[in-house]
Amino acid sequence: MSASTSSPALNERPRAGFFRRLGAWVYDLLIVVAILLLATLIALFLQAGLVATGLLTLPEGTEPSEFLRTNLIFQAYLFSCLFGFFIWFWRRGGQTAGMKTWRLKLQSLDGQRLTHRQCIVRLLTCFFGLGNILLLVPGLKKRSLQDICSNTEIIVLSKEENKHINWKGYL
Repeated sequence: MSASTSSPALNERPRAGFFRRLGAWVYDLLIVVAILLLATLIALFLQAGLVATGLLTLPEGTEPSEFLRTNLIFQAYLFSCLFGFFIWFWRRGGQTAGMKTWRLKLQSLDGQRLTHRQCIVRLLTCFFGLGNILLLVPGLKKRSLQDICSNTEIIVLSKEENKHINWKGYL
């Protein structure tokens, strides 16, 4: 189903404010924590398997979790899981689960889907959500630091539009 002629085009929708974004951010935070816990569990099982087969030896007196916590490969793995979550959903449909719940859609300023570059710039400039503080500054037209740096915007969808956007971003 396409947007009707009575509703504005997606690049003409109102931009999301601070509190709506905060709601989506909290919702997504819960999902991200769950993903990181699952990724850590997988890494712990993999590490235990490597130790059991003799392919990995932990330093004497080192706890397995402490070994992982200080391991740069494990930290890069967790960051890739975190970045992967956001990039996957932003590129596919412009919405994470939290954004879908709060009827938000992330798009380029011209209404198009985000590029990989835009996604990475957003992630590097959001400062774990602190970039949204700029939404409270009058005159920035409801654009956060990550919006400005990545040439993107978060718009508010009507209930009808939100129902018809699937995870691939199609109406």
